[in-house]
Amino acid sequence: MASEERGEVPDMDIGVLKVFRTVAEEGSISKAAHRLNYVQSNVTARIQQLEQELKTPLVYRHSRGITLTSAGQTLLEYTEKILNLLEEAEKAVQDTPVPKGSITIGSDTTAAVRLPAILSAYRGKFPEVEVHLEIGRNEQLIDAVLRYAVNGAFVDGPVGHPEIVQELVIHESLGLIIPEAMEFRGLISIQDMTLLSLNEDCIYSHRLKEWLRDEGFRLAKVMQFGTMEGLLGCVKAGIGFSILPISYFEKMNVKGGIRCYPFPGRYGEVPTVFIRRRDLYMTSAIQKFIDELKSQLLGAMP
Repeated sequence: MASEERGEVPDMDIGVLKVFRTVAEEGSISKAAHRLNYVQSNVTARIQQLEQELKTPLVYRHSRGITLTSAGQTLLEYTEKILNLLEEAEKAVQDTPVPKGSITIGSDTTAAVRLPAILSAYRGKFPEVEVHLEIGRNEQLIDAVLRYAVNGAFVDGPVGHPEIVQELVIHESLGLIIPEAMEFRGLISIQDMTLLSLNEDCIYSHRLKEWLRDEGFRLAKVMQFGTMEGLLGCVKAGIGFSILPISYFEKMNVKGGIRCYPFPGRYGEVPTVFIRRRDLYMTSAIQKFIDELKSQLLGAMP
């Protein structure tokens, strides 16, 4: 059968796919060229070559840069899988019983307070492994796991996604963080106050709203912050209140200015889960990290 009758498979090389992924991540031909240390015309030619081979537009070009077409979005998903599979193949043939190489772990701000002891113990046992830590918000970390950008991440759970495995579950207890000078008389004390939050749509806020609703109150307003330091500073100044896991509050060793009151019963129990992709190749380095979590983290948490 002639090739034109059965159709030809585009001869895409790995280099072109790496260029395409970089362009998609940067949202700009010029920025991708700078990151790759290529001339801009080279990057443009690679994208055009890919579009010609696939016989479809992959990007929209506009004054602010580029945006992926629907075909481009589809190709990006497969590109991530292809490049990750090649990386895993390399790891698989190089993997040894003694962990080596590097792993990248994601964590939200509150879970990160627990990690130094775990990372220290892990590095003490496996000094040839380089550990990278990425701090982000729940949705960012879940996306990073799905894109293979991190090997695993601590997030508020549970996470319902078919491509994600929840490797570890830890139960946190939430507390209201209020100014030390404030007299706390239950929810009526905060009904007109501003909730100070790092992420308005986090599970902590949802639990507070449930508690308020069941007691006949409503959340007044929310103010978002970029850093924990700024948030706590505003609580101390009496600008509003916040919500944190009690264990995190205790480990911060805050010296005056704020107090913590536990949430009652079911409103205050929040699971923190360690997630990874279901198809992640488990190198000895990442498997030993998970083993270390199970042996230390579970035993240390309430």
